[in-house]
This record gives sequence, C-alpha cells and structure tokens, in this order.
Amino acid sequence: MSRREQTERLILDALELQIRENGMAAVGINAIAKRAGVSKELIYRYFGGMSGLMLAWMQEQDFWTGRSGLLKDNESSQRPPSELVMSMLKAQIEALGSNDTLREIRLWELVERNDLTAQLADRRERAARSFIDRIDGLTEEADIPAIVSIMLAGVLYMKLRAKTESHFLGVPLRTDEGWARLYGALEHIGHGFPQALQNVPLADLEKQRKPKGSSTKA
Repeated sequence: MSRREQTERLILDALELQIRENGMAAVGINAIAKRAGVSKELIYRYFGGMSGLMLAWMQEQDFWTGRSGLLKDNESSQRPPSELVMSMLKAQIEALGSNDTLREIRLWELVERNDLTAQLADRRERAARSFIDRIDGLTEEADIPAIVSIMLAGVLYMKLRAKTESHFLGVPLRTDEGWARLYGALEHIGHGFPQALQNVPLADLEKQRKPKGSSTKA
C-alpha cells in the first residue's frame, strides 16, 4: 500500500470505530481526524468531506453500494432468478449480522433524512434496481419487485430489531438457529415464485423477454 492508501485506511477505520463506540450522533470530521491522528484538512483532501468519507466506507461494506458481485450489468447467468434472489437475501443477512457499524448506519438512514442519508439511499436504490429490473417483467404471474421488497425489508427490520429485542413473535433474533428459521421462511416464500423463475436460467428467460411495447397481435 502507498502512504496515501495507508492513511485512507486509517481514516476509514477511525470512522468505523467512532460509529461503533459512540453512534452516529458522535460522527464528525473533527472526531474522526482526532481518532485517526490526522488533520481534518487531510480528510477533505482525500475524501472531499464527511459525505465522501461515508460513501467510501459504504462502498466497501454495504452489499448494494459496494461489492455485491451478484449480477453485473449485461452479465448473463445460468442460475434461475429465484436462486439469485435467495443468494442476495442470504448475503444481506450475513453482511448485516457481521457488521455492527453497518447496522448503525442503516438504522440512521431510517430515522433521519439529510443530504448524506439521501445519497446513501439513492445509491443503494439504483444498485438494487439494476438487479431487480433484470427479473421484473420476465413473467406476468407475480409482482416480483413487490414480493422481493417485502422479503428484503423483513431481513433489514429483523436485523435492526435485534439491537433492542432478542425475539420477535417468539423467533430468536440473535442466534444462528433463529436466523436459520427466518431464512427457511424466506425460502418458503421463494417457492411461491412462478415455476419459470425457479427452474429456468435467467439467461434463457432474458432471451425470451418481450421488448417493451411489443404486442402479441399479428
């Protein structure tokens, strides 16, 4: 790593520790600069300020805004859409379950709307839509974006709820056994997807996709 890369890493780690130990209310350029042992001017120079720093950290840690690796634009897949959806949900569970700081930021986004949370939410929405739009419209048998929204929102809520409650409707929120049950419930919902989305590779379904505005009439 170059000297700049080492310093950037130091600053990003300081941001994570500051959030983990003190919450989002204590996050600021001065506090992070002090923890990292650098000048605040350096943070502005390297990241452009607080927004740039937060976005850089999320680029590394958040599933949608960073390293999902699930399905890139124009990349075909031999996996059925339902399998891709379940892989995405499992990755969300693992990412949120293993990162206290990420959970704090996601909670902050839900309760406060400002320029930074808007940027984070908008970037995540664009990334998520680029994935779900690949599946939407492959069948008229189900409203897949709405179904996946409910599934994904359930994962986020349960993970954030676990901070203050150990159980929800009797299901443990802080144990592997509890999350095995919840993932099993998600799989049950996934089994309700149209058969084509469960059995046919995405690449084949996309080849059959009708262009928007096309008609079956002669």
